[in-house]
Amino acid sequence: MKEHHPELFEGIDWSTERVFEQTKRRADELALEVSLLPAAFDVDDAATLRRLCDELLSDKSCADIAPRTRKFLAELVARKRF
Repeated sequence: MKEHHPELFEGIDWSTERVFEQTKRRADELALEVSLLPAAFDVDDAATLRRLCDELLSDKSCADIAPRTRKFLAELVARKRF
């Protein structure tokens, strides 16, 4: 988002199967444009953070995918091995 819209995230049933639909409906109510990205996995713990690093920092990974996240993770890994 280019602007702050805290109301987008109010009243959402977090950690349920309803999060996507509720958030999408709220965005529609607020007339916010939504673009869907390919589905991915949640990063909730060290194991899934390592998985994300492995995927994004691999030589086989496409450089166009998540360039800012890739840069952040590369800096994180350079500072501290986890």
